[in-house]
Amino acid sequence: MKLITIIITVMLLAAAVHGQVDEGCVTSSCHADIGTKQFVHGPVGAKICTVCHVRKAGKDHEFEFYLEKEELCLACHETKRDMMLEDHLHTPVADGNCVGCHDPHQSDFRFTLKGQAADLCFQCHNREKFTDENIHGPVAEGDCNLCHNPHASPNENQLLDPPDKICYRCHAEKVEELQKRHVRPPVEEKCINCHNPHAGPEKAMLEEVMPELCFTCHGEIGVAEVPHPPVAQGRCEACHDSHSSDNPKLLMKPGTDLCFSCHTEMGQYVSEQSYLHGPVKQGDCNACHNPHGSDFSRILRKNFPKEFYMPYKTENYALCFECHNKTVALDPKTTKLTDFRDGDRNLHYLHVNKDPKGRSCRSCHQAHATDQPKHIRRSVPFGTMAWELPVNYTKLNDGGRCEVGCHAVKEYHR
Repeated sequence: MKLITIIITVMLLAAAVHGQVDEGCVTSSCHADIGTKQFVHGPVGAKICTVCHVRKAGKDHEFEFYLEKEELCLACHETKRDMMLEDHLHTPVADGNCVGCHDPHQSDFRFTLKGQAADLCFQCHNREKFTDENIHGPVAEGDCNLCHNPHASPNENQLLDPPDKICYRCHAEKVEELQKRHVRPPVEEKCINCHNPHAGPEKAMLEEVMPELCFTCHGEIGVAEVPHPPVAQGRCEACHDSHSSDNPKLLMKPGTDLCFSCHTEMGQYVSEQSYLHGPVKQGDCNACHNPHGSDFSRILRKNFPKEFYMPYKTENYALCFECHNKTVALDPKTTKLTDFRDGDRNLHYLHVNKDPKGRSCRSCHQAHATDQPKHIRRSVPFGTMAWELPVNYTKLNDGGRCEVGCHAVKEYHR
């Protein structure tokens, strides 16, 4: 094929030197419009039509091509020949149909294209798929070649870069997100798992409205009997970064910082206390609460009664017994189950194991934080009027002292 290129080059040079132009093709009466537009194919500009066309033997005005299909174009455009070896070819290229996009003679458009930018692409590609309320910048500008090679590429859809890297040509700031500790799998794979690269009805060209888009992968998360408000409102982004984070689960902030950004009163309260419940101290609200929703009150992971009085059943306090000894209130006498005892008299059993007025754990303990030892709360809402029943506790070396609104001052000694 190099030989053909050399021959054509020699023909062009010879024609230029000897003035051998094919005046017979372009005259006022024949092909008068050829060579008149802004962008003219080289041989046409040199008026050497016979570089591509050859007169049939014995015919005055019948011509044929030197070579068939793309071989004729590639005889001069040698640098394009390697593209034929790529894995993904534009359909006209694969079909050898260069003139599907290029005018072989002249054009008003650069590269003698048959149309302006995207208008040419839309002669084959359905324009409606690229038109919506939100349009990708390059599409809106009609610059398909910013992402796609119009001839061939080693990447799918003739992308200039692999699918997991093409977006970062423009969105370079997102590269930093890939350096964070936790990257969302669809982001690592390719952005178009969530975003339409051309146009879409949703903000940021998301494939679906939030939170349905999240639920296409996270289908196990739905509206629970007691939903967390951000989930019920479809605001996954209130807690999670949609791309990456240095925090587990792609959380926007670490641990309790995130929860307290909404639950500000609780955050303020906890910050003022001396004794924090273990999960709170560790910044792990999720140990007790399901952040998406639950079938239990206050989005708790397991059952914990809201009532002040109720008959005692171990399963009623399933949440507490995830960590604490579930036999703590089963035996009236003990020297091992609990430190809340007077001699061997189990005071946990005494308080809770009653029917019907067994006290709830919340009668004495605050589940988040307190300024008294043993997470003893200062007061507890009681009765229909929600009277704050005082609870004052003093820790002793061998027991404790209780001054409460439900009985006289009492001490216990182990």
